[in-house]
Amino acid sequence: MSAFRRLVMGSAVLWTFAVALSFWIGQQAEHRQAIDMAINEARVSAKISIGFRQWAASHGGVYVPPTDRTPPNSFLQVPHRDVETKDGQRLTLVNPAYMMRQLMEQGYVANGRITSLKPLNPANAPDAWEKAALMRLAAGEVEVTELVAPDKVRVMLPIMTEEGCLSCHGHQGYAVGDLRGGVDVVAHLGPHRMMAEESIRRLAVEHLLFWSFVMIGITAVWRAGHHHVREKARIEGGLRLTQFAIDRAADAVFWLDRDGEFFYVNDAACQLLGYTRVELQEMRVSDLNPNHVGDAWDAHWRELKEKKALRFQTQLLQKNGVLIPVEITANYHLCDGKEIDVGFVRDIRDHKAYEEAIVGLKNVYAALSQTNHTILHTRDRQAIFDAVTRIAVEFGHFQLAWIGLIDAKGKSVHPIAFAGESGNYLENLQISLEPGAPTSEGPTARSILSGEPMVVDDFLEFPGTRPWHDKAREAGFRSSASFPIFNQGKAIGGLNLYAGQLAAFSPDLIDLLTQMADEISFGLDRLDLEASHHRQEQDLRDLIDRLTESNAELERFAFVASHDLREPLRTIVSFTQLIQKNMAERLPTEERENFVFVIDAAKRMNLLIHDLLAVSRVSSKDVGYERLSLGDACFSAMKNLHESISESGAEIECSELPEVMGDFVQMMQIFQNLLGNAIKFQVPHRKPHIVISSAKAGGFWTIRVQDNGIGIADTSQDIFELFRRLHPSHAYPGSGIGLAVCKRIITRHGGRIWVEPHDGDGTTFCFTLPEIEG
Repeated sequence: MSAFRRLVMGSAVLWTFAVALSFWIGQQAEHRQAIDMAINEARVSAKISIGFRQWAASHGGVYVPPTDRTPPNSFLQVPHRDVETKDGQRLTLVNPAYMMRQLMEQGYVANGRITSLKPLNPANAPDAWEKAALMRLAAGEVEVTELVAPDKVRVMLPIMTEEGCLSCHGHQGYAVGDLRGGVDVVAHLGPHRMMAEESIRRLAVEHLLFWSFVMIGITAVWRAGHHHVREKARIEGGLRLTQFAIDRAADAVFWLDRDGEFFYVNDAACQLLGYTRVELQEMRVSDLNPNHVGDAWDAHWRELKEKKALRFQTQLLQKNGVLIPVEITANYHLCDGKEIDVGFVRDIRDHKAYEEAIVGLKNVYAALSQTNHTILHTRDRQAIFDAVTRIAVEFGHFQLAWIGLIDAKGKSVHPIAFAGESGNYLENLQISLEPGAPTSEGPTARSILSGEPMVVDDFLEFPGTRPWHDKAREAGFRSSASFPIFNQGKAIGGLNLYAGQLAAFSPDLIDLLTQMADEISFGLDRLDLEASHHRQEQDLRDLIDRLTESNAELERFAFVASHDLREPLRTIVSFTQLIQKNMAERLPTEERENFVFVIDAAKRMNLLIHDLLAVSRVSSKDVGYERLSLGDACFSAMKNLHESISESGAEIECSELPEVMGDFVQMMQIFQNLLGNAIKFQVPHRKPHIVISSAKAGGFWTIRVQDNGIGIADTSQDIFELFRRLHPSHAYPGSGIGLAVCKRIITRHGGRIWVEPHDGDGTTFCFTLPEIEG
């Protein structure tokens, strides 16, 4: 608990106690006052009673007519007690004691009575309290007052013997001035206590209000003071925390005055420079920073005061004499009239090293990019090797880069390309791949044999490079790295790089250089692949030329053969029919049927040759395509099939068909073949119903020809193959060439043809033709 809190709480407790004490005192005073008022009331009544008595005693008593309430006093034995006036009015003497008793009984004066130790009337004999009170009065007290009950007080005043008293009491031995008796008056506290309770309630309200006002003030003081104390504690805690944080901050903190003297340094500052706090606080800035000596410090201070904050890089001198790079953030601060330079110092040695590493990686990235570009645009192996070594030196800033390949025997590596300042390092360089040879333990041989990069951080200390230490020392090489080069998955050589710094090859740099070696391998594989592609392309062109010539010869042969074979067939048919006509009556029936078979076979042969001629015309005709309407081609085909359509009663629905680029006669031939097949391959006693429609998608028109014929059963055979028939010739006539002709025509027009699967009866043929561009 804070001192302020204890003070405020003590004040509140003390004030509460003071108010409670004041209220208790006031409460007791009110109770005492109620009693005093009751006593005063009794005292006044007693004095009034005594006054009445003295007045009556001074006049020797009072004569009143005797009544039931004022009968003659039988205890008064004096002459003339009872008298009668001249007019016959009877009167009796009422002495002072009798008169006082009458007044008290009838309530004219306070509740009380007259008593005496020597009463004439036994009714005036004292009770125990009155007897004690009379004894005290006799002892000299002038008044006896006592709280005889919680709500009642009794007061007794003395009645002294006077001259007028002796007429009635002289026989008792009293003399003037003796204590005759006393007036005992009883006062009730109830009314006075009610007044006191009312006053106490007012007093309680006043004290409560007064206590509340002061407590409100104390509370206000507590809140204001508590906020102040809490704020002060927070500030002090913040200052302690700030001091703690500054003392243990990771960066060094220096506080300097105008003269450049240190008056505060934190732990990090001591660790950074190697001094103790005492040592640093006895030094000046010029002892640590060679750039802030003399006028340079004055100039720095003027600039800092003007700009309020500065950030700059410099070097500080450690206790061991080493200069280290740092970044300083200086802040100008004025505290109690004292100018302070608050400096935050950050050690940037790692940052500098990181920057240098970044620069190195950027250079290697540039080298890798140049390597990619060179490999993509170079068609010669040696040119690739020369370019890569040059790029590694120019962009990667290596001292030496060279590429070596395994000789024909596979026993040694020989340089074939290099760049950089090698001196005589590569002269007579011998690298063996034979196990156990002295020159087989170097990075180049180990990299080629293992297929992995080999890095030597300290070339002059690595045992495997001992054969080349002298040349490397002369050339200034301190570290090296070797990367295998592959061709068709086999190591054929290596890329070798040398630097003048120890451990110059970081993991990131190794990754980039590995990619560079992989790019060389990729380039070599690409050159081999391109050479292979060139050979394959030439072989393919030769094959295409031979196939083209062969196809042309086959087409010419088919055309000539089909044309020349028709003439003998016509001769056979003509002479067979002539013989049949002339000898029909002389030949037996069986022979006549044989003549019919010969004639039918010759006709089928003629039809077959005719269709072969049509196929050859499709294949050999050099068509110049023109814009045509498929609707017109379809209409022409239906005109050619008019007789078949009429005989079969076929119904043909043809929606609007598009325009395409092609040969009109061949397009008509497609529709004629497909419609003819739909009419031919029909269910008996069923009228053919054919629907022709079109749709466009993906730059092609799709034409659909759907019928309700016998359909095509599931088959693994190619129905578009030449001479392919799915039904015997006696059931459905034809040569089996029509669909093959359709396929050749559609293919020559850049489309394709197929038959869609169909549930139940009917067949749907579809073919595509390119959409007219534009």
